[in-house]
Amino acid sequence: MRVLTRTSPLLLTAALVALASTASESPARADDEAPVVVRGVIKLEGEAPARKKLDRKSDPECAKTEALSDDLVVTGGKVRDVLVRVKNGTAGAHEAPAEAAQIVQDACTYAPHVVGIVAGQKVEIVNADPTFHNVRGNLGKRVLFNLPQPAEARPIVREALAKPGEVVSLACDVHPWMSAWIVVQDHPYFDVTGDDGAFELRGLAPGTYTIEAWHPVLGLQTTKVKVKKGKTGKKAAKVTLTFKAPATADTTAER
Repeated sequence: MRVLTRTSPLLLTAALVALASTASESPARADDEAPVVVRGVIKLEGEAPARKKLDRKSDPECAKTEALSDDLVVTGGKVRDVLVRVKNGTAGAHEAPAEAAQIVQDACTYAPHVVGIVAGQKVEIVNADPTFHNVRGNLGKRVLFNLPQPAEARPIVREALAKPGEVVSLACDVHPWMSAWIVVQDHPYFDVTGDDGAFELRGLAPGTYTIEAWHPVLGLQTTKVKVKKGKTGKKAAKVTLTFKAPATADTTAER
């Protein structure tokens, strides 16, 4: 089994550039009377790297709970924390939800590890720990914000973080093992996989779509899918995307 370490910044940059690209398909229009679904699963081919036990002794509060690295989590060959979406620029115009997306610092870990938002949607970062955190948001190598957040402090709220296709990384300068990723879309047709590797995209109009799957370590996968008119779930388009296990132990993204 291999141990997770750091990945090449060049590989991560290439993945983010690919993620930000747009397609030539005609914009989709949702059909409320006959919603269709794209369902699928994200798999890993090959041996998943061993999840490293984190050294959290620098903070007594964090040390109370043992934790493993969440850079790449694979269960039974299924990959967690993959953002799956219809490609930006192909799903019409959509307003940002009024409700903020929430990321919680709990047991000295950001949760969720990967979150998707619609461009312009607020992000609320909560400190649920009885210890001090420092929240740093980066867009590539550019620091967007770098704010202290003591225990019981008010949530940090940010909006208009980035453009569709861009990815904002979160880090804690006090606890260097902590990381999270905010992926921005121009539409609401996206999902993030759980431990079962499954995803579901609802409310699409019938048509042919490019589906993108992005993971902060594994990069980007794309495929085409055709969805047909019919009741939700009865004519769901099925998709399976498979990433290859990292060829080296160099797998933790630059933050």
